[in-house]
Amino acid sequence: MFKFHHIGLACKNLEKEIKMHEKLNYFRESQIFEDANQKIKGVFMKNGEFRIELLEALNKDSPINNYLKKGIRMYHQCFTTENLDVAIKFLINEGAVLVAEPIEAVAFNKRKIAFLYLRTQMLIELIEE
Repeated sequence: MFKFHHIGLACKNLEKEIKMHEKLNYFRESQIFEDANQKIKGVFMKNGEFRIELLEALNKDSPINNYLKKGIRMYHQCFTTENLDVAIKFLINEGAVLVAEPIEAVAFNKRKIAFLYLRTQMLIELIEE
């Protein structure tokens, strides 16, 4: 039901993070994108099969700022799923809490995403395939 997609990293300066990760042999997998609904801009980068999403706040209301204030950089794991509604119901039955209702995401060509907190306090993102 779930396939690992990426780790999300909050950053203060997207361009600086891109340059640093390029020195660590990451390459850009996407162009920089902006998503006004999520109040973020970001880019996907890969090193081998490992994918990260670097995210910067678009404004002071962005949820990214909350993580940066707490000193948290690595803040979510993302998984793809064939049926978003079924996956959400499954995780809620396992004690997860839906914190962001499904919305279309610019980064994924308007595919729907949702965010949930697991009982372990891990934030996960789900992408509908």
